Amino acid sequence: MKPARVLALVATTMVLTACTQGPAHHAIDDLSSPKGFKAMRASSADPTGKNGDARGIAPGETLVLADVKGSGRFTHLWTTIASPSPDHLRELVIRMTWDDAATPAVECPVGDFFAQGPGKYVEFASSMVSVGGQKALNCYWPMPFKRHAVITVTNEGEKKVDAFYYNFDYQLEATAAADTRYFHTQYRNEFPAPLGRPLTVCETKGAGHFVGTVFSVLANSDGWWGEGDDNFFVDGNAKADLSGTGTEDYFCGAWDFGHAYWTPYFGVTFFDNAEKGGEKRSIQNTVYRWHVKDAVAFTTSLLFTMEHGRGGWDHDRKPLRNHYTTLGLYYVDHPERDGAAIPAYKDRVPELLALP
Repeated sequence: MKPARVLALVATTMVLTACTQGPAHHAIDDLSSPKGFKAMRASSADPTGKNGDARGIAPGETLVLADVKGSGRFTHLWTTIASPSPDHLRELVIRMTWDDAATPAVECPVGDFFAQGPGKYVEFASSMVSVGGQKALNCYWPMPFKRHAVITVTNEGEKKVDAFYYNFDYQLEATAAADTRYFHTQYRNEFPAPLGRPLTVCETKGAGHFVGTVFSVLANSDGWWGEGDDNFFVDGNAKADLSGTGTEDYFCGAWDFGHAYWTPYFGVTFFDNAEKGGEKRSIQNTVYRWHVKDAVAFTTSLLFTMEHGRGGWDHDRKPLRNHYTTLGLYYVDHPERDGAAIPAYKDRVPELLALP
């Protein structure tokens, strides 16, 4: 058997194992028990029953993907896109609004949501997000709501999206959970990283738990970008409750990752260091970590930061600090967005800084 096939078989086995060991709500070993929900789907399927299943999205247009009344949860999102724009993964913004909140809890570019940070498709498999052949985007984060859910996508690019296909599976339940935790994202750009302070990945108030991180880096200077420590400050504590030993360590790798790879809970989806000659200026890396087994719980607030200096703690790099795009994923007891709306498309695409 070829090495690539062996790797694929091992990875598939790991993903299946992760699914069987995951939350009981969706565990494979729970399939034989009675189900008290009604399975439903929001889809781009042609209502006439023919094959006109694609949806076009003009520049500036917002397409409603799902508008569901009742109590339930989304369990699986699948979409695939055909667009003449080479940067459509960063131009398209997905938004999710729970229970008629004034602001969306999820608001980020489609690419970052599926760990495609540089806006380029990379196939990978993990327990919660996977990208299959060809350009098939899948998400398995459970997303509950008590009475109403709306999911949209907006084209912030200058070219029409020719085809947006989607199947969003959800379950309707007879009664809403009394203590719902809503799925949220926090999308942030730091172009370049701030001088003298760490990157903020997530900052929220309320009760909930942090479940995932996607990190994308564009290096403006030579040298390894991953010396910074991760720090979680829970419930207003001045000292970090969880503090790590380095950024690549937080993402469960070591020694500069070495290459792209993926596992159920962590991985590197984009890694062009080899073709750029190593830890060199202009490299781009995208990494992910899912806290499925090790969620960080909080009762009143959470602040999650990451150091970024050449030595980590110094929060500086010569001659130029690097560009970062971060996505924090978490559940919290309110449906409204935390923080400001995401920036316009032109302000969320990093450009290599000119050397002094």
